[in-house]
Amino acid sequence: MYPLPFFIPRNPLVTIDMSHIVTLNRRPNPTNLPDDIYTEAKRRIGSVYTGSGDIIRGLTFAEQRKLLPEVLGVSAEDPNFGRACKDYYLNLTVEIPMGGVDLEIGVDEEGYPLNRADFIRYKFALAHPYVVQDEEDLSASKKHQYYLSDNRRELKQAKMGLDLRKSAYKEYIKLSDNSDRMDKVLIIYGYKPKDLKAEEKELQLEELLEDNPQYFLDIVTDKNLDLTSLINECLTTEVLRKVGNTILDGDVSLGDSMEAAILFLKDKKNSNVLTSIKAKLKAYA
Repeated sequence: MYPLPFFIPRNPLVTIDMSHIVTLNRRPNPTNLPDDIYTEAKRRIGSVYTGSGDIIRGLTFAEQRKLLPEVLGVSAEDPNFGRACKDYYLNLTVEIPMGGVDLEIGVDEEGYPLNRADFIRYKFALAHPYVVQDEEDLSASKKHQYYLSDNRRELKQAKMGLDLRKSAYKEYIKLSDNSDRMDKVLIIYGYKPKDLKAEEKELQLEELLEDNPQYFLDIVTDKNLDLTSLINECLTTEVLRKVGNTILDGDVSLGDSMEAAILFLKDKKNSNVLTSIKAKLKAYA
């Protein structure tokens, strides 16, 4: 068995930005054992064969040549290097306590791991069939017993979500100053603006924003908002009808999708159809 050595970074002037910690966790107690007994039970991941009969490694061939010689004490040019790599992975295990195990996976400016042992174990865990990349990926299957958590990724996702909400609220504020566009957005969502007071419209739009900021943003920034709203309102009032995915004006097909119908009505040669549709909608109102 080849031990995983304590690894001193090649560059001792490591900055915090280079560090990247992930945690390999055990799934919550899936057994009938009491939690205190389950917590004390030893759990580990070890060698697994691939469908082709090789050992799961995680590291690419190039990464093995770069990182494993110092671990194995065998040169990458040595004829026995391949056999030594396989033997190493046959004996590799990663202990996972109930609280999880932290792994440093950051790399320095030259691309070398700050902690070689942790990096190897991380790549091994990523390739392991019992490990998933996020707790949300844990399925009902007992096969997946472990998951990775990444504070950096989670913080990045949280920031992206915050930035998205900020952008959506900027559009919401602009929208609240334009009652006509407010109505059009509400129509796309399936509401009847005529049934709502001004305050109710704003509250409903804010609720829709909070429910799905990305969808709200997509709607309010859509360059075809006017036509999308018009088609939706015409379908609601049955000025237009839909058969399957095809949108029809009487017996005239506007297209087999909303996008196709918009392109049809934007075409100047179909301006008479657009004028007729608007007139019929106005008469309905």
